[in-house]
Amino acid sequence: MAVVAFDCLLWYTWYTHRSVQIRLPELYGSGAQLVMFPFLLLMLPVVAVLAWWLKRRYTAAIVRLQKAACFPEIAHEVSATAPVSKPSCAHEALPKLTLRILPAYEVAKGFNGVDCTTAPRRLRRRVLSVQLSSGLLYWCALLLFLTWVLAGQYVVAVLIFLGPSLLLVVLLPAGIAWLLQAGVHRTLMNVAAVLVLITGFGLLLSEGKEAWGDSALGFSFGYASIALVLSAFLRPAIRGAGVPLVIAGIVGWAVLTSMFAVALALDDSPDDEDISFVESAVAVMALLLMLAAAAWCGWRALMHLAIRYVSKRFSDMQLALGVYWALLTAFMLGTVLKNPFLFSLGVGIKAEWVCVSIVVFWLIWRWLQSVALRRAVRTAQQSIGALLFLRVFKPSRRSEEFTDRFFAYWRFSAPIWMIAGPDLAGAYIDPNEFFAYLRGRLREHFIADPGEAAARVQALDNARDPDGRFRINELLCTNNTWQHAVLQMIAHAGVILLDLREYSQQRKGARYELTELLRRAPLNKMLILIDAKDDVTRFTAEVESIWREVAGFQSDIAGFGDLQVLQFSKGSNAEMHGLFRVAVQAATT
Repeated sequence: MAVVAFDCLLWYTWYTHRSVQIRLPELYGSGAQLVMFPFLLLMLPVVAVLAWWLKRRYTAAIVRLQKAACFPEIAHEVSATAPVSKPSCAHEALPKLTLRILPAYEVAKGFNGVDCTTAPRRLRRRVLSVQLSSGLLYWCALLLFLTWVLAGQYVVAVLIFLGPSLLLVVLLPAGIAWLLQAGVHRTLMNVAAVLVLITGFGLLLSEGKEAWGDSALGFSFGYASIALVLSAFLRPAIRGAGVPLVIAGIVGWAVLTSMFAVALALDDSPDDEDISFVESAVAVMALLLMLAAAAWCGWRALMHLAIRYVSKRFSDMQLALGVYWALLTAFMLGTVLKNPFLFSLGVGIKAEWVCVSIVVFWLIWRWLQSVALRRAVRTAQQSIGALLFLRVFKPSRRSEEFTDRFFAYWRFSAPIWMIAGPDLAGAYIDPNEFFAYLRGRLREHFIADPGEAAARVQALDNARDPDGRFRINELLCTNNTWQHAVLQMIAHAGVILLDLREYSQQRKGARYELTELLRRAPLNKMLILIDAKDDVTRFTAEVESIWREVAGFQSDIAGFGDLQVLQFSKGSNAEMHGLFRVAVQAATT
C-alpha cells in the first residue's frame, strides 16, 4: 500500500504541476502504445522465462543443499526417533498381508457406505463458484462500462453487433482461471490455447492497420491471448517463482514510470536547446537513481509479499488469481490510454476518469470477493488429518501434472506434507522460501540436525487459508535428516499416499519408505499407487518380501489387515475422483 500511495502521489504531483499546460491523456496517451502494451506483452513472456530459469536454479540449490551432508548406506534397523518395535516370538505364525489391488476409476463405482467426501466437495464447489462468478461479473462490468462510455445510448446495439466475439472475450478469461484451479484434464484446453495464441498475437502484431486488427473479433482475440499468456502463471511449472516476479515487476515499473513522468513534467527546457556534457551526466545519474529506486521498491514488494503470506493473509492460489486479474485490468487501462480521445466521444467522459473508474471497480471487486469467500468457508470443517505424500522421483512435468490435479481436490480436506525433491522442489515454492532463496538464505529453511525433525513436523501449518484451502508443506531436508523427517511425519499423518509408479529395486529411497510404512503405519491409513502397466506379480512379490522382513517388528501403533493398492492409468477425472474418495475414507476411518 505504501508503494501504491507513493505512486499516486507522484502522478498527482505531475498532473497538478502549475508549469504543465497539457492534459494527462494528451501527454501520456500517445505514448501508451509504446509503454503499456509492450510492457504487458513483453514482460509476461520474459518473466515466464525468468521464472522457469529461477525454478531450475532453485531446484539445483535444493539438490546441492541436500547433498551437503552425506547419509550412510540405508539400513532398515529401527531409528531412535521412531516408535519402539516389538519382535514377534519365533513360534508365532507370520501375519498375513492381503493386497487389495483395484483400478482407480472403479473405486468410486464399487463404493458402498457413507460418502466422506461430501463436505470437502461441497466446500470446493462453493469456493470455485465464488471465484468463477466473481471474476465473470467483474470482467462483464468492465466491458459493459467501457462499451457504455464509447457507445452511450447505443450500447445495446453495439453488444448485439459484437455477438460471438464478445462472448469469447467475456467467457475465456474467467473460464481459464477456473480450469487451472479446478483439477480437470487440460489436454483440450491446451489445444485451444495454442490456436487462440497464434491467432491473437497475429492480430496484435498487425498494429491495427488491417481490418481484422480493428474489428471486434480482433479485439476479442487480443484479450483472449493475454488471458492465455497469464494462465501460465497459474500452472505449477512457473507459478511459485513467476507470480512474485510479476508483482515485483509491476511495482518497480509503476514507480519508474511515475518518476519518469514527474521528471518530464518538471522539465520546461525548449526541445531544440543544446544539451551540455554536464547536463547529460546529470540526466544519466538521475536515470540510474530512478532505476535503483524502482528496483528497491520491487525488492520491498517481495519482502512484504513473503510476510503477508506467512501471516496467512492469502493462499498461493489467491495470490496467483489476484495477479491474473490485476494484469487483465492493467491491459484494460492500456486500452483506454492507447486511444484517449476515443473515450471523449460517446458519453463524453474523459479518459483519465475512465481509468480512475476502472481502478475503483477493481478495488471494490476485491473487497466483495473476499467477503463472499469468507461466507463460503465459514462453515468449513476442521482438517481430517494431513496427507503424507511420498513418491518415486519422476520427471518434473509428470509429477507436477498429477499433484496439481489431485491436490486441487485434497486441499479442501486437509494439508499436504512432502519431502522436497528435484521433481517438485520448484513447483510449490512459497513466497517466503523464494525470497529466502533470492537473499541466499535458503539454507536456514533446511532441517540440518536430525533432532530438529520432530519440532519442524509439529510446527507444520495445519490451518485453512482465507479461501478454504490448506497449504502444501514441503520439508527441506539434507541427506542425513530426511529419513528422520519421514518417520516423524508417518507418526503424525492422517493418511499416507505412496506413489510407486516407475519403482524399481534400485530406488533405495522409495524402498526405505515402503519398508518403514509396512513396519510402522496402520495399514488402513496407507494407500499405494502403481501404474496400470506395472507387473502386478512382481510388485506383489516385492511387497511380500519386505513384509517378511518387518512383520516380526511391527510397531505398537501398526495394525494388520488389507493394504489398498490403486492402479493408475492416464489420470482421468474418474481416476482422480476414485483416488480422492479412497484417501478421504482412509483418513476418516
